[in-house]
Amino acid sequence: MQCINAVVPSNIRALNEAVAMVANVSRSEANELIEMGAVWAKMETLTNDEVMEQYYETSSSSASMKYADFPSGWGSGNENDELYNSEEEEKETLDEYVERQMSLRYRRILTASTIDPGTDIRVYPHPRRFPSCYEFADANRLLYEDTTFIVVDKPPMLPTQPEPSNYEECCPGCVNLLMGPFKTITGEEVPRPLLCHRVDSCVGGCVVMSKDGNGQKVFSDLQRQRKIKKLYLAVTTEPAPLGMHVHWMWGALNARGQSGGTPCQFVSHNPPASRKKAKAWIRCVLEVVKCEPITISKENGQGYDPGDKQHYQNTIRLVTGRKHQVRAQMSSLGCPLIRDTLYEPISGMTLESLEDEEMEDKMDEALSKVRVPTEAIGLQAHAILFAGVRAKARTPWWGDGTAQTAMIIDNM
Repeated sequence: MQCINAVVPSNIRALNEAVAMVANVSRSEANELIEMGAVWAKMETLTNDEVMEQYYETSSSSASMKYADFPSGWGSGNENDELYNSEEEEKETLDEYVERQMSLRYRRILTASTIDPGTDIRVYPHPRRFPSCYEFADANRLLYEDTTFIVVDKPPMLPTQPEPSNYEECCPGCVNLLMGPFKTITGEEVPRPLLCHRVDSCVGGCVVMSKDGNGQKVFSDLQRQRKIKKLYLAVTTEPAPLGMHVHWMWGALNARGQSGGTPCQFVSHNPPASRKKAKAWIRCVLEVVKCEPITISKENGQGYDPGDKQHYQNTIRLVTGRKHQVRAQMSSLGCPLIRDTLYEPISGMTLESLEDEEMEDKMDEALSKVRVPTEAIGLQAHAILFAGVRAKARTPWWGDGTAQTAMIIDNM
C-alpha cells in the first residue's frame, strides 16, 4: 500500500486542492480520499504556551480531538495496551503530555479544510478496500445491544480498527454506517461506536463495542479481572489434544503495535527458568474443550477446497487474550488452522527448537514461507459472556458444525 509524501505549495490553502495535486486526482476524488481517511498531515510545531493550553483544554475542539485516529496498540486488552492500563488516578502528567506531543508526527485528517502552505502531508491515492464491510447491511449481524454495549458478528477479512489508508471500512465505521445511528441511555446519537477489544482481520465472530468511553473502561476492567469468557471455534486437519494448554510468548514481540521481529508469534512450551526471567515472558492459556471430526462442503462460499482430508472442529475456551494466541498455540501443538498462511509453515515449532542447530535452519526456512492470510482462516470468535451480556456468532463460513457448542456456552 503505497503513499505519497509531499509539502503543500505556497499558493494553496485548500486541503482538497493540495490532495488533488499530490495524488493527481480530481477535487471530488480528493474529497473522497479525505472522507475515507486516506490523508494525513504532520502536526504543526507547537509553542510551549500552546502545548500547555491544549493540556488543560477539555472541549472537543482541543488538539487531542482535532486529528482523529486510534493510538498504536489501542484496544488490545493486554498489558501493553494504554486502554487496558487506563486509570483515573494515573492521569497523564504535563511533562508526559509535552513529551508525547513533541513525538507526534502525522495525524489523520477526516474533513475537508484549509491547510497551511508548507505543511507535510501524506496521501494514500489507492486506499485498501474491504468489501466485507458491507455485510453489516444484514441486520442479523447485530447480536446484542443495550444502553452501553453493542456486540456484532464481524465478517472475516474486515479489520476491527482502521487501516492507515481507510478509516471508514473497519468494524466501528461499517457498523455505524450500516446499523446506526445508535442511541445512548440519554437518547443522544453515538457519533461512532468505540472498540473494546480486537479480533484479527482474517477472523470472524463476536466483537464488542461501547457507546461511550465509560463502557470501554468497564470492559477493560472486566478483562483485567478475568471476568470475560470467550469461546472460539477452530478448524484443523489434525486433532488437537484436549485439555488446558499453558505456553509462553516473548513479551516484546507480543506487544500490539510493535515493529521488528517475526510477523508470527513463536511460543515456548517450557515455563521460564526463574521468576526474574518470567518478567520478560507472557503466559498464554487456553483450553481445548472439544475436538470432533467435521465435513466441509466444497460449496462453502469461501472458495476453500477441503480435498480428501479429514477436518476437525475444536471448541476452545480462551483464558488469556494475547496477540494471535489461538493461532500460535494451535500451530505449536502441530495443529495449525486451515488457511492460516502465517502459522501453517511453522507448525510444530516452538522456541525450544532453537536449541537444535539443524532445527534452527528449518525454522529459518519456514519463516521465509509465512505470509499474512488473504482469505478467511478456520477460526471464529464464537461466543462472549460478560456482565450479563451473552452473545453467540452465527454459523461460521466453513458450515454448520456448531450445534453441540450450545451446551458448552451454557456451562461457561
